[in-house]
Amino acid sequence: MAKPPSQMHITGYEEDWQEEYKRKLVSAEEAAKAVKSGDRVIVPISYSGIMGAAIVARSGELQNVEIVSAGQLIDPGWFSPGHESLRTTCEIYLGNLARPSHDEKRTDFLPNTVGTLFKSYDDDRSERKPIDVLITEVSPPDENGFCSFTGELWHRKRYAKLAKTVIAEVMPIAFRTYGENFVHVSELDYIVEVPHEQLTDEEVQVLFDVMPSDTHDRLRSRVPILQQMSRLIRPLLPIISTVPTDFLLILFGVDSPDEATRGIAENLKTILKNGDTFQIGVGRPSYFMVELGVFDSFEDLGIHSEMAAPGMALLVKRGIATGKYKTLHPGKAVFGAFTGFSFEDYLFASNNPCFELYSADYVANIRTVAAHDNMVAINNGLQVDLTGQLTCETQFGPRMINGPGGQIEFHIGAFLSKGGRAVTLLRSTALGGAVSTIVPQLEKGSLVTIPRHFADYVVTEYGVARLAGKSHRERAEELIAVAHPDHRAELWKEAQKLFYP
Repeated sequence: MAKPPSQMHITGYEEDWQEEYKRKLVSAEEAAKAVKSGDRVIVPISYSGIMGAAIVARSGELQNVEIVSAGQLIDPGWFSPGHESLRTTCEIYLGNLARPSHDEKRTDFLPNTVGTLFKSYDDDRSERKPIDVLITEVSPPDENGFCSFTGELWHRKRYAKLAKTVIAEVMPIAFRTYGENFVHVSELDYIVEVPHEQLTDEEVQVLFDVMPSDTHDRLRSRVPILQQMSRLIRPLLPIISTVPTDFLLILFGVDSPDEATRGIAENLKTILKNGDTFQIGVGRPSYFMVELGVFDSFEDLGIHSEMAAPGMALLVKRGIATGKYKTLHPGKAVFGAFTGFSFEDYLFASNNPCFELYSADYVANIRTVAAHDNMVAINNGLQVDLTGQLTCETQFGPRMINGPGGQIEFHIGAFLSKGGRAVTLLRSTALGGAVSTIVPQLEKGSLVTIPRHFADYVVTEYGVARLAGKSHRERAEELIAVAHPDHRAELWKEAQKLFYP
């Protein structure tokens, strides 16, 4: 099992932290001067602050600055041509905003996983890279001078311990949580207060004008949380008509499940048991599993998850996820971040001792995951070949769609768990049904996320393929049985060539 997070010790902090806060309070432009040529700047997962724009504004004064980010919610400009002094590297997760830059080979990719990101630092290896500057959002300090990393902890606390300079953006609207999710004012080097300006009625109307009419009811219910995302949305408004609708559906949280996703949800129910502890990834189709009632008929479920899906916190509220039988942190719903929650989830989980956030490298560590009995990992795949090799990173060759996130560790950890199950959700076709996602062999250059040795359950809208302990021939039979009917004959033909004399 991974080493548990250390307990916080608060001795040695200045009693008059308010004066320290005032001394460190500067404008974003002033804080950006802390970035020097040659620096390595960490921008953590789901970052949504204003410091990025302030750094980009200085790009003409800088040389050879590396921006390391993951799953960005905004692009201050460093993914666009014209800021060559800012080299961009994505780690763990690519995301929609960085993908075009990566396609054009202007952005590099660092293939860390969520649980192994700090390996070189923990072992004090010579190849560890410097962390010169961290920019991160925090909540306003409490009466003792402690800020929360809001609901987006991820690796922020670990990075703050390692960074030479920490620039903290204080968000006026920020959730506070339990767990290991705090940083003291004395641990910050620069403090930037971020104003919150709500979207005007006219700006909200622009969103309705560009979104399909069948999303309007969902969009209306999401307006309160969209107001909290105003910093992300407002820069999009002048170009919103050019932004792909699929991206907006996900960004605004108004995507709807299709029939294939509903079929996957029904089949997933057959794998779960009362008392399971589960993790669920965010993306299609797993994003919809809670909403579609997959967990409703079960009792005493536990939650140990890298991130969240809409409705997950409400499973606790409804008494479905009690954590009664969890091996670690019993009675607590543990996350690395609340990324993916609905607005109602956030409201229920904020300041609620039933929920705890811990650093994602602890939550997603294979040893931590495997230590849970009856651990069920539920994640998405892009393609699987007939031997059980899975990719969630590339499709139709080497083009990266996303990085591995925490899928590798949760999948293998659940596979190694006593009574555990590693589940991959996979729509049977892509490109509108034109091609099968179950393929004879992965194309040249495809990145294998889960090796066939750890293949377990693959769930499509046509059934459940049970792969563990089965030969290549048997796996081919299982997978072809859950492939789309239009593609089964061709898959059988290829399977005969691969596995039979």
